[in-house]
Amino acid sequence: MFAKRSRLRVGVAAATLMVILAVCVGWSRSSTPDTGAHDGAGVRYYVSIGDSYATGYRPTGPDGAGTSRDGFVYQVGDKLSEKHTGWQIVNFACTGETSYGMAFDDGCQPSAGALDGPQYPSVPQAVAAVDFIVKHREQIGLITIVAGANDLSHCIDEPDAEAARRCAESQVPKVTLSLGSLLGHIRDALGPGAPIVGLSYINVFGADALSANSQLVQRARYSSTLFKNYLTPALAATYARYGAMFVDTTELAGGNLPDTVKSWLPDHGTVPASIGQVCALTYYCSDKDPHPNRSGHALIAGAVERLSGL
Repeated sequence: MFAKRSRLRVGVAAATLMVILAVCVGWSRSSTPDTGAHDGAGVRYYVSIGDSYATGYRPTGPDGAGTSRDGFVYQVGDKLSEKHTGWQIVNFACTGETSYGMAFDDGCQPSAGALDGPQYPSVPQAVAAVDFIVKHREQIGLITIVAGANDLSHCIDEPDAEAARRCAESQVPKVTLSLGSLLGHIRDALGPGAPIVGLSYINVFGADALSANSQLVQRARYSSTLFKNYLTPALAATYARYGAMFVDTTELAGGNLPDTVKSWLPDHGTVPASIGQVCALTYYCSDKDPHPNRSGHALIAGAVERLSGL
C-alpha cells in the first residue's frame, strides 16, 4: 500500500501549477476548429472532450486498431437521435491525451482524433472545445469529459510503494487544476444549468492479480490504491466543485465488489467477480489493452443517459 499522503508536498505542487495555469493557458487564443457541425433551427450539440475512452479506441477490429464508433459517445449520440431530432456529436477527444496536455498541447494527430472529429492544429483541445461552446452556447445540450488516467497510469509501474505514492502526488495537482480550469471556463460560458457528465475509468489492472508474475501482482495492488485514494477522489471532487455529474466507472463496472463475490473464467476457474467484470467489459484479459469493449462502453453510455436525463 502507498504511505500516507504528504499534504505539504501536494500543496506546494498545486500552488506552483496554479501560477502556471493562470499565466500560461492560452484561453484567449481564439480558433474556429473545423467541426463539421451545421448550425440550424433545432440543432443541439453533444460536445465530447477527452482521451481514448471518448474516441472509442479499440486494439483490434475489421480495420485494425484505432478509434471507432464503439465508444460511449457514439452510443449516447445514437440514443439521443432516437429520442429527438437535431442532435449532432462534436467529439474533440484525442487518444493518448493527458489532462495536462489537454490544457497545454496544441492539436491532435489525425490518426488519434475521434472519427469525424474537429481539427484544431494550433490550439489545445480544451481551448478548441471551449471556443466552440462559447460560439454555440444556446445550442449545447450535453457535455461529457473523460481525462486523467494518462496522467497517472505510469505510477503503477514504479519500483516500490513509496515511489508510486510520490508519483501519484505529483500528478494529481496537474489533473485537478487542468480539469478545473476547463470546467470553470465551460461554466462561465453556459451557467449552472447545462448538463456536464464527468467520467473515471475501469481499473483493469486489478486483473493482474491473477498473474504468476510478482511484478504484475504488485501493479494490481498499486492500481487499486491509485484509483481509490488518488485518481477517483480527485476527479469526483473536481467535477462536484463545478456542479457537474460524475460516474465512478470502476464502481459501475463492479470493480469494488468484495472478493467474496465470485465468477468463473476460462483458464482460471473461480475468480473475484470484479476481475471477471474486467474481462467481460474490456480488452484487458484478451489483448492486454486497458480500453472498454463495446459492452463496456454500453454500460458507460447507459450511466450518462441516466444522469443527464435527456
